[in-house]
Parts: sequence; C-alpha cells; structure tokens
Amino acid sequence: MILGSINITKRAVSTHRDSYLLENLSVVSVRRPFLPSATIIGGGLAAFAAAFADLLHAHELALLVGLLAVALIVGFQAGQLKLLSRDLRGSELSGAIWGQYARLNHIRMQIVAAISHKDEGAPS
Repeated sequence: MILGSINITKRAVSTHRDSYLLENLSVVSVRRPFLPSATIIGGGLAAFAAAFADLLHAHELALLVGLLAVALIVGFQAGQLKLLSRDLRGSELSGAIWGQYARLNHIRMQIVAAISHKDEGAPS
C-alpha cells in the first residue's frame, strides 16, 4: 500500500506532487521514521505490563500486549520514500511518499536501476 502515487519512466520519476528527472536525483532513500518511537512505546508498555502484572486483569494485560504489537507492527511496516534532487539541495522541496516499507524499498530499487541504466549510456 502506498499513500500517493509514483510513476517511473526512462527519464523521470513522477510522484503525486512533483516530477524529478532521473539525471538530477542525488538521493533516493527509504526510512522507517516511526520505528524509534514505536520501540519506545512498545518497551514502555511491556515494562508497565511486567511491573503491574499482578494488579492487572487478564483483559487489561491482553490490551497492553495488543497495543504493544500494534505499535511495533506500525513501526516496522510504515516507511517513507524520499527523493532529493541536486538542484533542490538545502531546500525543503523533496518528494516524500508514505507506504509499506517493503513496497517502497522495491520502488527505490527500480529507481536506482533506472538511473543506472541511464548512466550506462543506454538509449532512452
């Protein structure tokens, strides 16, 4: 699942907001921006559950475990694809696509392959 759209052609990458020429892209990265926060939240919930396990009812413990699992799943699955152009260095104008980390990483590899194919002097 991707929030937004992306289209890769021989010469450009078009997102739902911007278009970038492949020759001008300097950085294509995929990050998990929520993973640190999700880990802290998950750890806090686990510590709370361990500390107060003797006082909590079974359904309350189940709720804490469920919240812990949701936090970690969101942290691992949510990703952000960023496209930075040499022309926009130092500017806040960079393309960002949100979605599932694995899918975005696959798209990143497609973009890098398209850039490599263009750099090899292949006809466009």
